[in-house]
Amino acid sequence: MKNISRWIGFLLLLLIFSNKALSAPYKVETINSLPEGVNDTLKNLLQPQGYRVLDEKGGPWCEVWLRKEIPNLSKPGAPDAKYQFLHIGQLVGILKFNGMGSDYRGQAIKAGTYTLRYCLILQDGNHMGVSPILDFVLLSPISDDSKDADAEMTIMDVVAISRKASGTNHPATLLLSLPPDSSVTPPVLEKDDMDHWALKLKSQSKPGADLPIGIIVVGKAEG
Repeated sequence: MKNISRWIGFLLLLLIFSNKALSAPYKVETINSLPEGVNDTLKNLLQPQGYRVLDEKGGPWCEVWLRKEIPNLSKPGAPDAKYQFLHIGQLVGILKFNGMGSDYRGQAIKAGTYTLRYCLILQDGNHMGVSPILDFVLLSPISDDSKDADAEMTIMDVVAISRKASGTNHPATLLLSLPPDSSVTPPVLEKDDMDHWALKLKSQSKPGADLPIGIIVVGKAEG
């Protein structure tokens, strides 16, 4: 009986350690080389360093580069927007999925490099209550996005090119988190109480103020 009890105890400990290993957190590391296919115009807009998010097994999940500077809006943004300095269609950065990825809707997104353009969720009957935050970035294949970085677009304009990333009638979306505190030293990868992982970074505005940005890189809408 003693031997059986010891074996049961050993198996329980093994199970506990196995579960901990399986639930190891996502991590982030700095990278210095941009993905292939980024043209010179876009390269000049992006920060020299990007950030690779590693999954629970230590493999690459995605890579993100923000713009060096993001010009401020000349007029106030939407009243309920959390990112008042951005306008619809404005380029925030780029993202690369190293393998099959997914967006905030849970849609599968093919491996590849995508532009990230700011957008607000449509406030109609199909979208009310989908997210407590209205601010998103929409993914579009880098090869299909020829718009100027600061082009002023309508929501449907951004949605149209983003559908090429999802391959569905819905755009490929990533939710933005609440803007990080300006004291945050990037990169920071934090999990919230909804099991979303937010990558928190900083850009700059002219003439040099910090613009903290948080992007939910892992997690999807409930329901």
